[in-house]
Amino acid sequence: MTPRDKAINDLNNAGYVFDRHGANHDIYWNKKLNRKIPLKRHGFNDNDRSYINKEIRRNQLGS
Repeated sequence: MTPRDKAINDLNNAGYVFDRHGANHDIYWNKKLNRKIPLKRHGFNDNDRSYINKEIRRNQLGS
């Protein structure tokens, strides 16, 4: 499983669903929190996954 696939699973587990395709990113949206997180499509690595998880935690805390 690639880091991007793992990040998608992390987003889904946190209540985010695929919203739309952007130019270079896919946009995931959490209806309950009314927050969006962009997920880049190319060159995704473990550092990017760490950033996604940081954004998930930050959004859940309401910052």
